[in-house]
Amino acid sequence: MKKFFAILGVILMITATANAKSIRTPEGNMPRVQWAVVESTAGTMSQMIEMGARILAPTTAKETGTYALYGAIEKNNPNLMRLLEIYESNEAYRIHSTSPAFQQYRAERLPILAGLKILPVNGIVLEQKERGVGKIALTNRFEISPVNLAKFQQIISDEAIRAVREDSGVMGAFVTAEQPNPNILHTMIIFSDETAARKYFSSNAYKNYRKQVETLIQVEKKIDYQPTKIILSEKF
Repeated sequence: MKKFFAILGVILMITATANAKSIRTPEGNMPRVQWAVVESTAGTMSQMIEMGARILAPTTAKETGTYALYGAIEKNNPNLMRLLEIYESNEAYRIHSTSPAFQQYRAERLPILAGLKILPVNGIVLEQKERGVGKIALTNRFEISPVNLAKFQQIISDEAIRAVREDSGVMGAFVTAEQPNPNILHTMIIFSDETAARKYFSSNAYKNYRKQVETLIQVEKKIDYQPTKIILSEKF
């Protein structure tokens, strides 16, 4: 199952260390961002991943406007995968989603597709190392009172940028807000390995961040994922 994400990371020359960068369009704007929640019928997620690797990934690698597809399978539900999808523009997404390869992939996976949800979001922070590999990912869903939203976004944005730029094991940190409900935020953080994740969560910087946001959070849901292989995109 790891091969799929290795290929979807596309574009794929890596080194052990790298500087940080923000994902932006050539004009310096936030790209188009969305989450895809894909559910397979019981026990068939490996088949769906194989289809993606075989059919979709070679074409995706050539799509300059498809910036990144970062995904992982839930630890507690092996039939459910979440993808953070980042495209240069709406047109880039149209090209990706209407390509012959994507249509073939969509048709072949249909018999084992139990559910699909596309969640449009606005990017708040899209920060990652210039290159590298992540093996541990987790996401959070936050509900924030509108009166505290600006403060929460500032604190979480500062921490996301700091973590990627200062912590060698934090490969990427992504903060997004639902388009219809901007007080609902979805985040992804990618670590180089389990040791890096443990080091981050035990750090004073993380504890200070949590102390600042604890009273601002109304609802929080954390999702852990199976160990995977996410190769950072270098397409932007």
